[in-house]
Amino acid sequence: MPLDDDARARLQGKRVALVVVIGVSVVFIAASALQIVPAVFGAGITPLPSGGPGTAARACAEGVRRLSTALDRAADAAGSAAFEARLRPEWDDRDAVERACHEAPEGTDAWAALLRMRSAEEQAAPRSGDLAPLRRDVIAHLPADLR
Repeated sequence: MPLDDDARARLQGKRVALVVVIGVSVVFIAASALQIVPAVFGAGITPLPSGGPGTAARACAEGVRRLSTALDRAADAAGSAAFEARLRPEWDDRDAVERACHEAPEGTDAWAALLRMRSAEEQAAPRSGDLAPLRRDVIAHLPADLR
């Protein structure tokens, strides 16, 4: 039984609407993947520049390295009251390092990576192997001479 003109128009309209919805969905998924995948795998990380002594970039890089080392030292006390004590004295300079990182190019990303690692360390079981990607992320933000 052949379709009348109204039925054909409705069918064509449904097809066009379906193509538009699928097209928007594909674009949304692709755009999301382009943002999420590099962030998950650490692609596109630009390390802090080496910078000379006294520059904000160098102060940030050295500070992040020092605070990261303190986190490694305190890892066996994760989840306990001793964790904060083991972070000292390095983490007492936290504000100065944070200021330097906010002044340096790529410093905000390095600081954020360090804070993610600290948050995970505070909540993790001692010496959890799940934190290795976070450690690698922090190290990737450092200039080559501080890795």
